[in-house]
Formats: sequence, C-alpha cells, structure tokens
Amino acid sequence: MIWEDEHWTVHNPMQCSLPGTLWLASKTHFDSFADMPDDEATTLTGVIGRVERAILATGDVGRVHLARWGEGGAHFHLWFLARPLGRLDMADHALPVWEDALPARDQAEIDAVGAKIAAALAA
Repeated sequence: MIWEDEHWTVHNPMQCSLPGTLWLASKTHFDSFADMPDDEATTLTGVIGRVERAILATGDVGRVHLARWGEGGAHFHLWFLARPLGRLDMADHALPVWEDALPARDQAEIDAVGAKIAAALAA
C-alpha cells in the first residue's frame, strides 16, 4: 500500500509493464457501484481526481485510464493505467492489451514511480 485515507487504499502492483499503474481499493467490504455505501460514494470522485493528478505529475504520462475489474472480490477495486506520453497506439481500449502484452518492468522502477505518486498523494 502506498497511500490511504479513511475509506480507500492505493496500491502499487507487484508486476506491471506500465509504471504508474495502480489500484484503488475500498477498506470496507462491498463489491460494486450498486452496493457502495454512501460515505465511500461521496468521497470516490475526489480520490480518483487526486490519484490521477498524482500519476500525471510523475511525467511522461499522456493519459490515465480507469478500469474496474474483479468478480466477487471482498473489496471494490478500480485500476489506474498510465498511458505513456506520445504512445497514441496505446490509446483507449488498447491500453489494457498493451499492459498485458509488454514485458514486465523492473520492480525497482515500479516502486520508484509508486513512491513519487505516494508523495504527491500525501502532499
């Protein structure tokens, strides 16, 4: 975990091909937008904005894509995928395909980008 508040936690993935990719998880148990408690619902958009700004501030990120994957997990999860600046071939729905197809980056690099994002979220 690289950041948390009362309702949410932000995590670096253990492995990814696009540094700046993160996942946001709820601290309470619910699975979907449909059963999201009111407290989490009222804070979610603010947290999404903070995370996106923190990812963009790392540099070399052209766009941050947001996705929701997970089937029946104990916690609600949103994924933030950082599209590299200038890589329009990775735009839109192609970005998750690229994330899966490219080789995983060095964990030290992933952790260093996560540390920059954590510092921006803490500021």
